[in-house]
Amino acid sequence: MNGRFMTETARTIREDYLTPSPLASDPLTWQALVEWSRPLRYSQYEVIMAEGTEAFNLYYVESGIVEVTYGGVEKAIIVAFIKTGELFGEIGFFDHNSRVRTLRATEDSVIRTWDQESMKRMENREPVLYGAFVTLLARSICAKFRRVLDEREPLVAYSAALSTGRRSFQESEPLTARSFQSPFWPKVNQLVETFKADMFDLSIELQKVPEGPLSVPFRERSHIILDQFNRELEDFRRSIEGHDLGALFWGYVFKEIFPYFMRSRFAERAYYKPKGYAGDFRMMEMIYANAPQGDGKLGGLVDQWCLNTSAARAVRGRRTLLKKLLEQEAFRIASRREAMRILNLACGSCRELFDFLAERTDTAPIEAICLDADSEALEFTHQEVNVFEHRAHIRLMQADVLRWIIGREKYPFGLLDVIYTAGLTDYLEDRLFQTLARRAYEYLKPGGIFVAGNFGPGNPNRAFMDYLLQWKLIHRDPEELRSLLADTPFGAEVEVYCEPEGVNLFLFARKMAAPL
Repeated sequence: MNGRFMTETARTIREDYLTPSPLASDPLTWQALVEWSRPLRYSQYEVIMAEGTEAFNLYYVESGIVEVTYGGVEKAIIVAFIKTGELFGEIGFFDHNSRVRTLRATEDSVIRTWDQESMKRMENREPVLYGAFVTLLARSICAKFRRVLDEREPLVAYSAALSTGRRSFQESEPLTARSFQSPFWPKVNQLVETFKADMFDLSIELQKVPEGPLSVPFRERSHIILDQFNRELEDFRRSIEGHDLGALFWGYVFKEIFPYFMRSRFAERAYYKPKGYAGDFRMMEMIYANAPQGDGKLGGLVDQWCLNTSAARAVRGRRTLLKKLLEQEAFRIASRREAMRILNLACGSCRELFDFLAERTDTAPIEAICLDADSEALEFTHQEVNVFEHRAHIRLMQADVLRWIIGREKYPFGLLDVIYTAGLTDYLEDRLFQTLARRAYEYLKPGGIFVAGNFGPGNPNRAFMDYLLQWKLIHRDPEELRSLLADTPFGAEVEVYCEPEGVNLFLFARKMAAPL
């Protein structure tokens, strides 16, 4: 072994070196490697390297946290964090290609770097140490690949199941002789045939109308037909719930009625789920815009009805409710003279957050982290929503919220004042809902608040969503929501509110403030 390496490794480890990388074979080897590096200091939010720049060095986070983003500095979307004790830049060190992501310090950080020239000298002068260095890089790369691949498929499959109520496709079966003899048959048959006849008559009348906006009587007539159908569908759902013939009759209703609703752009997207789940940000934007689109005049009328159901109005109402929540919490925090820190889970296009910012005179003391698995939703937020001047610090992050909930990922969010989600818990089973509440409690400051939206059992469009759009939610009443949190650190002392429709409930749970 080279004499210099022996001398270096025999030294006592200096106190100014922080904990060695867990990938290093031993602390003495790590100290010898550190001698070949140089420290760089970065202040909070300072860019370490920008997307597209040449970066052939290896880096190590000695202290602090680095966030990995794309989309430029002003419109950055976070895709990962590099924490204290982790290496980065391994691929660029080997292949000499430019950076494909931007890196910046999330907090004041010290980054050690090994440059190509120094490593060439190490290879020539200290071949054994250089071998240890290459082994360290290989371990780091393998650890990152393992982290990406480890149990990824089960998590992806489970995430997908949440959006479909754990139901895979099942081919509907034809009605049986027993079905026709049951007391349900006359009711469901009349429901279907009356609706089809009414829609046929309406379509005949629409064919006589010249191009252009439809008159009010046509809109009113279509709403009367669709409202009546929806009410009778709900009545049928309640009457057949739990019966073994239910699946057969719902299959019959679906096949007979499906073509009429697929003329609506909103219903079409809800059913086909181009992103793999219902309720994506594009659907929410359709509801917010309330601008009907469809195939032909009849499709436009059906779409208008879909966008003005109680469920759709509830989505618009919750946007206002959450904006008011943020206003109230900002007022509560203002006296502390410190930043208001917000985490928005499954954030979509973040409309309520930017509604809140748009009406504030001073947005400087506001920090928000908005997390969603859909990169398109985050890009849309930057391009279409975050388009006015403000001084709030908004960080958009692409990540699977499920991994954070169950503890697979521990993101360096710090302590927060508000953690909220508008529609995530509609899809979470009870145990996962409770796990989310516990995780929120862990990340909240004393006095901070956790808010979760959940559709209540009074949703008058439940049968329509469940059996025609295949958009299944887990409906919970106020007592069920309180009971769920009773087994978490929040306890049962929570409040439940609703938007004006009374359809979308919101659970408010506050972390007990520290005693004075």
